[in-house]
Amino acid sequence: MSVALASISNRLTSAQAQLLERSRVLTLGLVPSPSATTSLVRTLTGVRNDLAKAEDEAALENNGLSVGGKAPRTGKRRASDALQLDELTARYDRLVEMLQADEDGRGRAKALVREKRAPSPAPEADEDIHVPDVTVEPPTPAAPEPIRPFKDYDEEDDAPPHEIIEQQQLMMNDQDERLTLLSHSINRQSHLSVQIGDELDIHHELLEDTDAAMDRTAARLNSARRRLDHVADNAKQYGSTITIIVLIFVLLLLIIVFKT
Repeated sequence: MSVALASISNRLTSAQAQLLERSRVLTLGLVPSPSATTSLVRTLTGVRNDLAKAEDEAALENNGLSVGGKAPRTGKRRASDALQLDELTARYDRLVEMLQADEDGRGRAKALVREKRAPSPAPEADEDIHVPDVTVEPPTPAAPEPIRPFKDYDEEDDAPPHEIIEQQQLMMNDQDERLTLLSHSINRQSHLSVQIGDELDIHHELLEDTDAAMDRTAARLNSARRRLDHVADNAKQYGSTITIIVLIFVLLLLIIVFKT
């Protein structure tokens, strides 16, 4: 199969990450960046075209025809690729559904919806199918591809330099917008922190005033307690003497009353 399924899988993973970030922005009540949405749609469009090409090649191989002058593959290899292609197709459809979370996404997703095709019967994994060797030769021999240096990433397509620069500029603009939003959020947090600090200072002063008032009240209570203790001690010490004086006074009153 001339279409690399691994490359399609990597691009779907990248598109899924962009869609998750877009969903997070929508959840926060913000508007997604148009440049980021355009880049996402471009990626999904390339994936859709490659999936359609891979399905066409798989249909040709299932009919016993070779692709690009290569011999037909065995049943096990075709069955494995068919399962992987079905999985990638399902992932693509889920990502297109995720894109339809807002009005702009629904409008852009209309052009990305794939046409439903009738599933072609996949060969059994353990069945060795013998088909006539019918080769469709290209009209002209294809020139050998130039040797390219190894890269640790999959190239989506051979885009010209100005398109790559434009895409990078869009990504930088999107990052600038996100940094601006982050800066505004940090400024709001800073203002809230200053206001909270002022409130804490006011409450600290109130607590200090309350503490001073409690100290004064405690001092007054201690003074009153000492006075009460002094009165109680005096009452215990001179209680009997006062009682005798009171009884003598009462006795004198009785004597005076009876003599008169």
